[in-house]
Amino acid sequence: MKTKILIVDDVKFFLEVQQEMLGRIDCDILTARSGLEALKVIKNEKPQLVLLDYNMPDLTGDKACEIIKGDPRFKDIPIMILSSDHQSGTRKSCLSAGADHYLTKPIDRVEFIQAVGKLLKVRGSLYYPRALLRTEVYVRNAGEITKYNSVDISVTGIFLETDAPLPPQQTYTVHFTVPIPKRDVRADARVTKVITAKDREKFGLFSGMAFEFLNLDLEDWKYIEQYVEKSISIRKRTLGQKDYRISFL
Repeated sequence: MKTKILIVDDVKFFLEVQQEMLGRIDCDILTARSGLEALKVIKNEKPQLVLLDYNMPDLTGDKACEIIKGDPRFKDIPIMILSSDHQSGTRKSCLSAGADHYLTKPIDRVEFIQAVGKLLKVRGSLYYPRALLRTEVYVRNAGEITKYNSVDISVTGIFLETDAPLPPQQTYTVHFTVPIPKRDVRADARVTKVITAKDREKFGLFSGMAFEFLNLDLEDWKYIEQYVEKSISIRKRTLGQKDYRISFL
């Protein structure tokens, strides 16, 4: 079965532009001209990716995204919101509503295709390998910055050690350094899972909180991916090839 991509835009021109850009991807393209129509299509077709316009007459992109992500049946469908609004507040509102990526119009073809590829890759994978990463991570919460120590990392998120986790599903800013190759990474993120002290005693895990990256830059994605691959490769050589397993949180 082909991948289904839903394009939602009330302007026919932008629908056609995105359809043309996706022409080389082997997928079935669905379209909707409003937020309410998009909800019906998602219910009937269950697409693997939704490209959602922000400025629509019935539902703005962030409101439509919030409805989709709030439904347990569709919460894992990645959503990219596209908008002519370049204000930072709009972007923040869309990411807070659960959007997995945000792009401004006019659409840059290369950035658009790269973002679509990344979102489909995330959706199509059951898990991503995690590598140990012990580094300082600074988390901004309502203007205050707190320092934590990380445990491990993947291209989808980072796990921080703490006995006082932050409230889940809120948006925070995380800032840390990937050591190999060295690169500073800053991204919005939200807490998706908390490991308590009781969990630690039962399963032998670190107590802490798992952050999911919301708007990881594509270059940062590549650097983290390289770090994970190199770290796992080094660990394999250290432990030997036989009976090697990667653990996931």
